[in-house]
Amino acid sequence: MSKKEVESQTLLHPMFTMVFMFVTQISIGMLAFQKYVYDKSEHDAWISVIVAGLIAHGVLFLILKTLKRYQYQDLFHIHERLFGKWFGGACSLILVCYWFSVSVYILRNYIEVLHIWIFAEVPTWVFTTLFFALIMYALSGGLRVIGVVALVNLLLVGWMAALLYIPISQAEWKLQLLPIMEAGLGDIMLGSLAMGATIGGFEVVYYVSHRMKQPHRISTYAQLALLFVNMLYVIVMLVSIGYYSERQILNNSWGTLSLFKIVKFAFLERLEFVLIMLWLLIIVANLLVNYWIMTQGLHRVFHVKRKYACVGIMLIALICNILLQTGDQLAVVSVFVGRLSILFSFAYPIVIYIVAHIVEYIRSRAKEA
Repeated sequence: MSKKEVESQTLLHPMFTMVFMFVTQISIGMLAFQKYVYDKSEHDAWISVIVAGLIAHGVLFLILKTLKRYQYQDLFHIHERLFGKWFGGACSLILVCYWFSVSVYILRNYIEVLHIWIFAEVPTWVFTTLFFALIMYALSGGLRVIGVVALVNLLLVGWMAALLYIPISQAEWKLQLLPIMEAGLGDIMLGSLAMGATIGGFEVVYYVSHRMKQPHRISTYAQLALLFVNMLYVIVMLVSIGYYSERQILNNSWGTLSLFKIVKFAFLERLEFVLIMLWLLIIVANLLVNYWIMTQGLHRVFHVKRKYACVGIMLIALICNILLQTGDQLAVVSVFVGRLSILFSFAYPIVIYIVAHIVEYIRSRAKEA
């Protein structure tokens, strides 16, 4: 079997673009985003979610245009093409640090959920070590294994969205949602800014496109995935506004989890416990993608072996998770990562698109001269 045939067998179907986008966008933020968006635009918060989603579609369009210009190579390769070896490597290293911050934020907040709801006495380092053991094992199989794991995990968790029919049936729609557009345009945009930190992650397309068969087909799958995620966030926000009072939304740090507290069966009283444990599958899949991106970036910049890069990142992440002890510290990290997410998910792709146009134009004129 030729080398080309072996490489083709490691490529994924373009449909897996949707899987990677789902697990990077639907993570810990899905459990707690209502409070922050509602604080800005109140009962028009669902409009803020829609606006943020439309902006994300526009940014994703620019990302796909940039990838097409560079034959669907990853962002680390694009950095080298645009900025050269040294400055491009520095940009790639900054992105690795960004994904590291996101990974620490996601894992530590999920551990906080476990502490609050189920396992109050288990130390943080125990949970962190268990997560890292799972991640290290799955990463050894490469992106193909990560994609399959993420797909299976989504299928195992996805059915729980149907249980929202119970809070939907008890919601006070007219009382809570009307009048529409009572919030000003400025408030709605502030709500969209708060929502942008939650739906960030769609830029994962930058890093996985080169591992897809027929990468020119990823555009349709990527836009469909983003549309589905945006619709899911809009539905959850509408249900939360219709079911909770204003005070309940603003005082509830885990709005989505609390929606499932009212879902009870004769054989199961605390469904939210099941949701928390099943959500572990989404968190693992999310972290797998994040750590794969980080190891790829460090391998490209420093030419270090991926397994050594992964071990080094995990040791630093373990220390960070242990040091983050109080709720105030987590709140500071959440605000910081939220701002980074807006910067790197929304602003940075626009900058790269513009710079790519300028650089390619200058190079084309230089060749003509």
